[in-house]
Amino acid sequence: MKVRWVFAVLMLITSGFLKADQLQLQPYHNARVMFETHIQTDEYVIALGSYKKVAGAWRLDRQQRLSGDLERYTLELPEGHSAENGFDFYLDQLQNFNFRELFHCKSRDCGTSNSWANNHFKILQLYGLDQFQFYGAYEVTTADDKPFYVSLYAIQRGNKRVYLQVDVLHIDKIIELGIASSPESIIKSIETNGYYVFPDLVAADAKGNTRIQIRPAHLQALVEVLVRKANWKVALVGHDYAAVVTVQQQKESQVYAEQLKVSLEEKGVVATRMTAYGLGGLAPAGRGDRVARVEVVLQH
Repeated sequence: MKVRWVFAVLMLITSGFLKADQLQLQPYHNARVMFETHIQTDEYVIALGSYKKVAGAWRLDRQQRLSGDLERYTLELPEGHSAENGFDFYLDQLQNFNFRELFHCKSRDCGTSNSWANNHFKILQLYGLDQFQFYGAYEVTTADDKPFYVSLYAIQRGNKRVYLQVDVLHIDKIIELGIASSPESIIKSIETNGYYVFPDLVAADAKGNTRIQIRPAHLQALVEVLVRKANWKVALVGHDYAAVVTVQQQKESQVYAEQLKVSLEEKGVVATRMTAYGLGGLAPAGRGDRVARVEVVLQH
């Protein structure tokens, strides 16, 4: 019997075998697979905003075109299970990884279900009631230097049937400018958790000095957040987990935080709204497989 993968490594039969370059997620119990495809594509559009009416037509207000290995699954959930149940089932699992929300919407804030079904996913079964829809776009990083991009869309139709679309793209090349989270998602993270992990990598520069690689898209999104939240003051907190003494870790992590602060100042953010700190490896919670990170922490 041929083993088929659902949702990259999401299997509909029991197996302990997993590929290293796939996401390990569990299937929704008793869900029926309506459609499935596995292709190489250079034309995948990930929605990073909702559908809005522009010049008489419904269009995405933000999107990104990507290429790579694409797994797509359309699932019908068992009777009595809601669209929110299905959406949360997969979202909860994504949170077990180094995970970043790029965009999320629900109900009528997403625009029309017809736009998602016919214009975006091009799957008729996904056309349902606007008030019972959920969409999310997420970046998942693993040991592979090329991340996964996951799109989830859940909808309840008028006949009470519930469908869930799961798209998983493993990109084939690094996106130099980066894909930023929406300002709304960053604000939600800060207001909910008290902090936001700035999503750029840490690497050595040409002179061998370790620096964070600040990509324009990520920086601009954070600037937009601080413009919208003009009363916010933030701490930029650097972390470093290199196998060196604590004093050296703290010194390096202070450099990361100062680097982000200077970049924000260059974009017009007032310096007095930001304070840089370097904790080294003294706050390991939330580290994941990162060697270093900078957090944006709301100060009260």
